[in-house]
Amino acid sequence: MKLNYQTQSPDLLHIPALVLRNLRGWRIEMHLRPNDDHSYSLIALSGIDNWPAELCKAQGPYETRDQGVAARSAIVNQLLAKGFQLLENSGSIWVVQVQRMIRSLRDQRTVNRGNYQFHPDDVL
Repeated sequence: MKLNYQTQSPDLLHIPALVLRNLRGWRIEMHLRPNDDHSYSLIALSGIDNWPAELCKAQGPYETRDQGVAARSAIVNQLLAKGFQLLENSGSIWVVQVQRMIRSLRDQRTVNRGNYQFHPDDVL
């Protein structure tokens, strides 16, 4: 699938969570959250309204917020082409699941962080 990186309207760029829904009632929430190291992760959750999210997907890290917004807008454009509608006045209902997932990502990144500091004794 080729992603189209068109920009979103300026109003949507600063919304923390974009919410989409199709005619069958399937809901998708896309959250762009900062990590501990000034990078960003894109968290997408999907499921039926008023139920816990059934699917969770994370992408990133993105070095800048603009890269994360571009990736999010490309995915949103593809979903709009597939029949989803953007719900501009709908709030997030899966915030707790997003917080749990971003905390897990941060913990994994901390555990797997390498030590790349140079010390002269390492080569002598």
